[in-house]
Amino acid sequence: MIFFGHVGPTTLILKAYDKLTEKKNGTPIDYRFVVIGSVLPDLIDKPIGDVFFRKEFQNTRLFAHSLLFSGILLLIGLYLMIKNKNRANNFFVLGICSLIHQILDSMWLYARTFYWPFLGWKFPTRPEGKWLMEGFQRLLTDPTYYVTEILGLVIVIYFVAKLIKNKKLKQFLRTGIL
Repeated sequence: MIFFGHVGPTTLILKAYDKLTEKKNGTPIDYRFVVIGSVLPDLIDKPIGDVFFRKEFQNTRLFAHSLLFSGILLLIGLYLMIKNKNRANNFFVLGICSLIHQILDSMWLYARTFYWPFLGWKFPTRPEGKWLMEGFQRLLTDPTYYVTEILGLVIVIYFVAKLIKNKKLKQFLRTGIL
C-alpha cells in the first residue's frame, strides 16, 4: 500500500472505536495523529532504507515496521494514560495506528523484520531500489493493491466531505477532531 490504503482503513477503525466508546470517555482522539501514525512506519523506514543507508540495509521495512516500535509507542502511551488519567494521548494513538499499518502490510509474513530484534539484529535484505516505481506499477496492475487504495481514498473523501459540509475543516486542522 502507498498512502490511502493505510490512512483510510486506520481512520475508519479508530472512528468506529471512537463512536463505540464516546459516552464512556471524554477525551476525543486527535485524528491528525491517526493520519501520521497510519503512515509513520513508512515515514521512518523508507528514508532510512532507501536514501540514507541503502547499501547497509537494502530494505525499506526496518525498525518502524517491527512490533518493538509499536510496542514502545504503546507503552509510552499507556504510561501517560495512567499518569494523566487520559484515554487518548498521542503516543498511544501513534502506537495503535502504526500497529494497524503493520497489519495492513502483513508484516507477520516478514518475521525477521516484524519480530526484530528477537530473531536477530540483522534485517533481511529486500532489494527495493525502485520501491516507489514498483508501488505505482502494482497500483495499476495488482487488485489487492489498487482496491485497498481506492477504498482508502473513498473513506478519506467521505470524512473530508463531511468536514467541509459541516464547516468543520478549519476546526479539524486546529484540533484534530473528526
